[in-house]
Amino acid sequence: MTPKPCVGKMSASITPERANRMKPAPPAHDPGGKVRPAWPADSTVTARFSDCQRYRYQLREIWNPAQPLVLWLLMNPSVACIDYADPTLRKTGKFARAWGFGGQLVGNVHAYRATDKNRLLEVDDPVGPDNDRLILAMAAEAKTVVLAYGQPPKALRQRGQDLAALLRHHPGLSYLRLAKDGTPVHPLYLPETLVPTSAH
Repeated sequence: MTPKPCVGKMSASITPERANRMKPAPPAHDPGGKVRPAWPADSTVTARFSDCQRYRYQLREIWNPAQPLVLWLLMNPSVACIDYADPTLRKTGKFARAWGFGGQLVGNVHAYRATDKNRLLEVDDPVGPDNDRLILAMAAEAKTVVLAYGQPPKALRQRGQDLAALLRHHPGLSYLRLAKDGTPVHPLYLPETLVPTSAH
């Protein structure tokens, strides 16, 4: 099943003549961000976006198919796609390689694409309609699930706790470091020597 599009079908009451007078479709979604590093040469990358490109539900980077996978649950997607990475996913890839994994799966507590987390407050649904289902599918593939969603805007912080509860039965549920309030710290600026700590 493919993710649901972000916009509904055209109503049957809209005639072709009226449709021609309607505003044109908006340009492709721009999540912002200027830093777009290349993926490592040995990586094969696939990704799953919503039809409107506003949501990225899954990203998969594989460098050794014979080894197990790690799933990262981050705050929300930035610019990474099959053509280029972003600083966070280059960092998580370094962690995953150091830990002996053959690839990383990437999901987000909010699937809306934006480099500025405050843009999550601009949309009615920052999570995305297919997000939980596809996160659970990735978790079923992963040996380890790392909670690393950091500090979203205050109004959205319950979402991370809800998703952690949804994944509480995964034997590899873990984190790298906890903030004072118990929130899993985002990995971008953490030392590369860290290893996952069990969340159980």
